[in-house]
Amino acid sequence: MNNKKNKDGLTEKQFLKQYNPGNYKRPSVTTDILIIGMNEDYSGLKLLLIKRGNHPYIDCWALPGGFIEENETAYQAAARELEEETGLTDIYLDQIYTFTKPGRDPRTWVMSIAYLSLVPRLREVKGFDDAEDAAWFDLEFNDSSIELTNEEKGVKIVYSLKKESFLNGAVRYENYIPTLKTEEALAFDHVEILIEAMKKLREQIFYSNQAFCLVDKTFTLPELQAAYEAVLNRPLYKKSFRDMVSEKLVETGTERRSNIKGGRTSKEYTLK
Repeated sequence: MNNKKNKDGLTEKQFLKQYNPGNYKRPSVTTDILIIGMNEDYSGLKLLLIKRGNHPYIDCWALPGGFIEENETAYQAAARELEEETGLTDIYLDQIYTFTKPGRDPRTWVMSIAYLSLVPRLREVKGFDDAEDAAWFDLEFNDSSIELTNEEKGVKIVYSLKKESFLNGAVRYENYIPTLKTEEALAFDHVEILIEAMKKLREQIFYSNQAFCLVDKTFTLPELQAAYEAVLNRPLYKKSFRDMVSEKLVETGTERRSNIKGGRTSKEYTLK
């Protein structure tokens, strides 16, 4: 404990004894999780959404999440909420951004620490806790729109995107401004979380190993390339791609038919 006195003549112990945190308004803090996987035939991305069972935004589709409890980290809260609302456990989580826009939650002053989760297989999910339902949605994300579709539930959520440029000091960067085009919408500011997560994933995928979280522990090169292409929303040259990832791979010594649509027999690999 520091015994140095402040300008009021108080030591740290004395200062903390008389300190009243109620003098300052404090926000509630939540965590929201964006969970992405690949279609079974590696033809595109899937996003996990839950259907809210309570106000606000009752019956709206949203990202899984909830309030951080006093004695846990944001990461621990994200893992707990994920299990409580969907039943998913032991999956990759990476912090995206902290969302603090005033009025983002109609209940009170709420900040959210958002996480990105990548899964190699689309596990069966159900709505638990305060989630009325949970389901995987087809995710289409390009420079002009976001489309989230679940044909079985009869749900389609569409946003058009406008690209705008922002200046931060001497640095200029681009962001997407969404406009809702359908009756159904994502709850809260979750479309903004989706945009930030996809931007970050696309920026990092070439120099990180995140794409390997979207395939099984053992995989073929066509499967891995399909994962990269789904995230980037564009095709990659086969030779350039293989040159890029070759130093990260180890052959397993076996061959199998790739799970991609029309896949041929290919060598199987694992990450070094």
